[in-house]
Amino acid sequence: MGGLLAGSALAAEAAPRKLTCCEKAAAEGRECRNKCCIIAHKQGKSCEKCNPHKEDLKFLKNAPPADNAAAK
Repeated sequence: MGGLLAGSALAAEAAPRKLTCCEKAAAEGRECRNKCCIIAHKQGKSCEKCNPHKEDLKFLKNAPPADNAAAK
């Protein structure tokens, strides 16, 4: 019975992560409207506040390729 409870606890921890504001906007077919994201995206950068793992770079049209961004 103890193994059954442990399995349930692990399943609860593996909940899907929440989408960032930029990911939500891209899913709706538009660009993010948050001021911090707009400023970062105009510079071809990721908004680190909203996208801590640079999730928004894959949606930017003028963004450097992901391989180059990771190397810097």
